[in-house]
Amino acid sequence: MKPSNELTRRRLLAALAAGAVLPATPVWAQTSGPVAFPYYSGEQALQGLYGLHLPQLARTFETAAQALSAAARTHCAGPATPAPLLDAWRQALLAWQALATPGLGPVIERRSQRQIDFWPARPALLDKALAHAPKTLADMERIGTPAKGFPGMERLLAGQPAGPHCPYLVLIAEGIEAEARALRESFDALAARDWTADEDAARGAFAEWINQWLGGLERLRWIEIEQPLQRAKTVGQGHRPAFARQRMADNLAEWRTQWQALNAQARLQPAQRTEPPPPGQALIPIEALLMGKGHLALAGRWGQALDAVSAAVAGLPAQPGERELMALSRTMKTVTTLYQGEVASALDVPLGFSDADGD
Repeated sequence: MKPSNELTRRRLLAALAAGAVLPATPVWAQTSGPVAFPYYSGEQALQGLYGLHLPQLARTFETAAQALSAAARTHCAGPATPAPLLDAWRQALLAWQALATPGLGPVIERRSQRQIDFWPARPALLDKALAHAPKTLADMERIGTPAKGFPGMERLLAGQPAGPHCPYLVLIAEGIEAEARALRESFDALAARDWTADEDAARGAFAEWINQWLGGLERLRWIEIEQPLQRAKTVGQGHRPAFARQRMADNLAEWRTQWQALNAQARLQPAQRTEPPPPGQALIPIEALLMGKGHLALAGRWGQALDAVSAAVAGLPAQPGERELMALSRTMKTVTTLYQGEVASALDVPLGFSDADGD
């Protein structure tokens, strides 16, 4: 046996020891290179996603939300500039986007997006909420979601001095912290789940992940980037696109964070291309699933399409215009088309309609 085949054999045995299920075609027949990927079951993919990846993101979000509440109370305790609170708001916002892109499990079940990041913002509802002067989180439950969460805090910090509205500002932060805590608890509970114990539940959760990944991409591509550009053109020349955040720097940071979150679930890390992710010990991205099922050519095109988006996102200038953003949207659309046309079917998952679907 040649050295490369011996290396393949050892990795195959290691995969079997880890509980991998062999595909019908021998693994060593699937690749001409030295690396053989095991067949990953849906249960193993869910274990990596819900057992390892998402709980850590939920803990990071909870920590950032706690820091946001502390920063809001400090800000309102005495004379202070809004800069530290804005920094805490940005850190919590990005931690939230990293967890919620794509929306999965408790994020969907709790309707967390609506609860703490309703968009577009409704300034009139915020003014109405301020007039009611809520005193507790229980009072805030009677306030409409467009007047709370990250957009509400952003508008308060960007507008008049927050002094008169500090009690409301603190309540918004505490509401975000409460939702972060509930999400962390829910994801912790899922982390202990044995996905092999209920085949139907595992099949449904796996299909949800594959569908929601596309939904997360289309939310970013269409709803957050392209649709505001198209609407601005409809209104008239010179009209500013109504992106989610008021500052372009915040939009850029959010878009990059969302793409990084999607890419982490879709693309192998560089080191994993020579050492496949072991089941039960790492997140198993979509590319690894394709490799394990023997779709090597498709996996190669998938990786290239993802890398093209990564390069386009990284290359955006500090103040991108319509030309740069539409070019990014077209690059993302290539991923959408490949996903809809080949990737999902290669994973044996039917795609359903999603509110995040674009055009």
